[in-house]
Amino acid sequence: MTEKTLLSRLHAYLDLNAKHRKKKADELEKIIGKIKKKEKALLAEAKITDNGKKRAVLEKRCQILHAQRKKGLKALKKTRQK
Repeated sequence: MTEKTLLSRLHAYLDLNAKHRKKKADELEKIIGKIKKKEKALLAEAKITDNGKKRAVLEKRCQILHAQRKKGLKALKKTRQK
């Protein structure tokens, strides 16, 4: 094999890793967006709820979603740095 062929194969291999990282980052962005929408919906529902017990449950779920979203943002940042 010639040097040009070897270099083109190497480039194709390295490019696959970049494509894989980009695909993973795009998927994380979609998931984070869905979590954010769900979090906002639960917060809105909690604000209009009169029942204290139900409100506490909704706020707890919001806290969990917020933590998951922050964890996802951290993973996304780490994926993009590579």
